[in-house]
Amino acid sequence: MAVSKTDDKLGTVEESGYSTAWDWKGEYVSKFNEDSYERFSQFSATPDTTVLFAGPARFTGLGGNTADLIPIGLVDGIQFQNSPQLQRLFEIGSNRSFFTRGKSTPTMSFSKMLADQQNILAALAKNAYHPETNSDGMKGPGPDGAASQIMMNLDSEYFAVPFGLMIMMKTRGGNGGAGKILSASYLEYCMFSGHQFSVAAQTPVIMENVGIEFDRVVPVSLSS
Repeated sequence: MAVSKTDDKLGTVEESGYSTAWDWKGEYVSKFNEDSYERFSQFSATPDTTVLFAGPARFTGLGGNTADLIPIGLVDGIQFQNSPQLQRLFEIGSNRSFFTRGKSTPTMSFSKMLADQQNILAALAKNAYHPETNSDGMKGPGPDGAASQIMMNLDSEYFAVPFGLMIMMKTRGGNGGAGKILSASYLEYCMFSGHQFSVAAQTPVIMENVGIEFDRVVPVSLSS
């Protein structure tokens, strides 16, 4: 797209797809998957086609063995946030400003229904704690130091071991009906920053909420 450096006006460059005379009444802005928006529901990411897996702290810890990935079910909502540190700078003799960028602070939180299965803390920590490698007297938060289906004592040393999380998003359509993988990311070195739940007489289920801080996001290449 041609831009004049003197007057900041946009030129019209047809080969780039941009035109000052686009048909905003009759056309969509863009297409995807060789199709238009009429089939958006088949080629968009949805909550139905998004899943969480718990795993070891680092993606390399999987060693290609997907059996170590544990799907996390009964998840009601996911919130993901990545906040970089920005500093606005000024100089004497100019009215303009510029930025420098520091480290980012990624966090995540999600809620899970409490049922007759491992609760949110137990499910996420399962792949982090291994008695054969953590043989320094560490005890689980369950009775007599054992692991438990329902864990709530976040103060336990059991939760001092980091874990990993993988988020995978697919489309509803494509790939023979199995959906196309849009994104797969591995959150490395996750640590719990909070855990809470509440019980109210009028609600049909008990929801647990967990806050997580982690080191980095690693993109993962998967075949559909």
